Amino acid sequence: MFLFLGAGIVTAFQIGKAPPVLPAIREELGMSLFAAGWILSAFSIIGLLLGSIIGAVSDAFGHRRMLLLGLALQATGSLIGAFSHLPLLLLSTRTLEGVGSLMIAVAAPSLIIHLTQPRDMRIALALWSCWLPIGAAIIMLLIPVITASFGWRGLWLINAVILLGYALATQRQTRSLPAVSRRREVNPARLWQDIRLTTTSIGPSLLAVIFSTYTLQWMAVIGFLPTLLIEGYGVTAATASILTGLTVGINILGNLSGGWLLHKGLHRAQLICLASLVMGLSSLVIYHAAIPFVFRYGACLTFSAVGGVLPASVFNGVPVHAPKAELMATTNGLIMQGSQLGQVVGPPALALIVSRLGGWQAAPILLVSAAGLGIVLALGLAWFERAKSLEG
Repeated sequence: MFLFLGAGIVTAFQIGKAPPVLPAIREELGMSLFAAGWILSAFSIIGLLLGSIIGAVSDAFGHRRMLLLGLALQATGSLIGAFSHLPLLLLSTRTLEGVGSLMIAVAAPSLIIHLTQPRDMRIALALWSCWLPIGAAIIMLLIPVITASFGWRGLWLINAVILLGYALATQRQTRSLPAVSRRREVNPARLWQDIRLTTTSIGPSLLAVIFSTYTLQWMAVIGFLPTLLIEGYGVTAATASILTGLTVGINILGNLSGGWLLHKGLHRAQLICLASLVMGLSSLVIYHAAIPFVFRYGACLTFSAVGGVLPASVFNGVPVHAPKAELMATTNGLIMQGSQLGQVVGPPALALIVSRLGGWQAAPILLVSAAGLGIVLALGLAWFERAKSLEG
């Protein structure tokens, strides 16, 4: 379990390593702001376009093989990226890293589901839901130390070594694992059948769209939080980075709490409703100019901590709603597509609303709407699960 969680964490390093060093990359390679934006968004675009496809390939090819290949691709991308002197080459290597990242995101939880005892499933998947905030927080704390001595290229090289080493260690440690998905021919017709079955199933589709409402709010708030802190309160960039890092880190508590509450018998739809409600209400406080800073920042922490319950609830729904036991990764891939859809749409939508409607106080229009949609979808999920249990 922790070996696969570690694969997610080192993958999150690749997501978190780019934003802090983007100015240095732009200066050295002469990249425009538009081109540099693709360095940040490459992972989201890859996940949005290929989530279900990579998931279906993982179900056919084997989750362990897919996980090892994902680590290897990321290591290759990071290694080549360290020696890139052309913007296009660096963008190409980020695309390669994005494909590898997606492979980990669909294969690792599928391995966890297959290899974990049913009594431990909720806790195990809650731990898995922490992979991104843990990894992003760790690398962002280490980046100032690494780049001070080695620059951004050294950061890329170190990550390549970490990924390669982790791939080799995982390959050795998992040799004796029983096969958790039968390897079969990766046939395009069969893959399309698996994707169609998953995407047309009510349960996986609901989980994916619910997750998109969460990531839309999350990326919109966290992505612009440093800007809000600097522009609204005049804090330094370093202070804004620390405060944002704390907000990201506290999300882990929500992830773990979600698994514990599910383990204690609470229904996932209840937790999704709770998380969505608190996130929506918190946004009203975060962007209310008349409220003192300490309460607005407290609302940010509440937004992140309670919101973290939702990913744990969604991932725990995968074993229940996958159309077939052998389509766990395809279901995870669909959920990743929902996640990336929210990440792609959220920040620009918030920026548009704020710029067109006169400032940050308009932000809750988007965020409360997304939270409300999450609640409605959670109620629909509860109804569907009740109907499914009655049929069973």
